[in-house]
Amino acid sequence: MNCLATRFAVGKKQVLVFLADMLPLQGENFVPPHPCHIDYVLGKLMEKLEEIGEAENTLVIFTSDNGPECEIPPSGRTPFRGCKGSAWEGGVRVPTFVYWKGMIAPRKSDQLFDLADILPTALSLAGYPGAKLAGLFPEKTYIDGVDQTAFLVADDGLSARRSRIYTLNQYYSTIRIDEFKGVVTGEIENGVVQKGNIGGFSGSIFTDTGGGIVFNLYTNPQEDVSVGIRHIPMAVPLGSTAGWYMKELFEYPPQFKIGFLSNNPPLYDLVPEGEMAAKAWIKKHGFGRFQN
Repeated sequence: MNCLATRFAVGKKQVLVFLADMLPLQGENFVPPHPCHIDYVLGKLMEKLEEIGEAENTLVIFTSDNGPECEIPPSGRTPFRGCKGSAWEGGVRVPTFVYWKGMIAPRKSDQLFDLADILPTALSLAGYPGAKLAGLFPEKTYIDGVDQTAFLVADDGLSARRSRIYTLNQYYSTIRIDEFKGVVTGEIENGVVQKGNIGGFSGSIFTDTGGGIVFNLYTNPQEDVSVGIRHIPMAVPLGSTAGWYMKELFEYPPQFKIGFLSNNPPLYDLVPEGEMAAKAWIKKHGFGRFQN
């Protein structure tokens, strides 16, 4: 069992992020007491916040960094397609609990919230919204989160995020806008090994499609029926947002701290000549409705 509790403060406001990774305690055997241990550790943390009088000043976020690991049986389970290491919903969609004593009323929501939103939200609550947040970082540091303060603290608050880009290793994989998810790169479950569950890191990857793979995650969260051909107008916002993302990748190239890189280079790792040509094409023609 790996547990990580990270606490940081800006001024008098504090944020506690608790990540519980459901790894086996020994060998390859799944050990059922995991939830009990998580409950114990989180309970101790909450007791300490009350004891030191900081519960009212602390935003607590209980979440996970990815879906369950399904490489080696017996392992994790998910109601969605795919697992950790894939861009299918089973690899990226996680339950999250947010608590702030006296500030957040109990409710539930299925609206979009990305882990990247934690930074701007926490700093906004601490008095650094918008441009003030940008002033805390170097000019070339790209902040891809959005401020979700109103979503969390307002009665029946709505998410400030309508879309999210998914990546798979070094690839641009998917874009989601509201309930629609357009896929251009994905993992082929059981494409290499046939034993075990539908793992993430063990699968082969497709990088070419017919251009019409779109799933409605509200009606088909298992992603097994593509509705792209029935929702052709969705190609406009999906393509427009993808074009904006490609432009951002050229302006702010990603930095890989660890590498699960395959043999094929990603689009934004083009040789300089190809990169300049791609920029020139986008500037002249746009991408969808995107124009420079």
